[in-house]
Amino acid sequence: MWVPTNGRVSDGGVIDNTKFYKNLQSETLNLPKAENVNGSNKKLNYVFLGDEAFSLRPDFLKPYNLRELTLERRIFNYRLSGARRTVENVFGILANRFRIFHTSINLKIENIDKVVMACCVLHNFLRKRI
Repeated sequence: MWVPTNGRVSDGGVIDNTKFYKNLQSETLNLPKAENVNGSNKKLNYVFLGDEAFSLRPDFLKPYNLRELTLERRIFNYRLSGARRTVENVFGILANRFRIFHTSINLKIENIDKVVMACCVLHNFLRKRI
């Protein structure tokens, strides 16, 4: 998670400036190796979900352009959209539980990421307790 960015900057523009992305490009993230899926012989890499704003990379899934849609690509876009909606819902749940996310957070940038991470940890703790 990389937090200190203005909400008006596109996702694609944000990620280019992160330590995460630089480590992803230099292959120093310690990501899991490709694994066989559902007992098949085919190995699949772990990937990240993105939208149209992201650059095309082997480790990012993004939707096909609307002008290039076949039935198979339309199905892919639909399923990718569902997965991305799940991620968006997580942020909605976090904002619903912690009202601090409904307004600007008036802290030093280097402290905002700590607040966000603390809220994530608290949320997980509360889920286990309730």
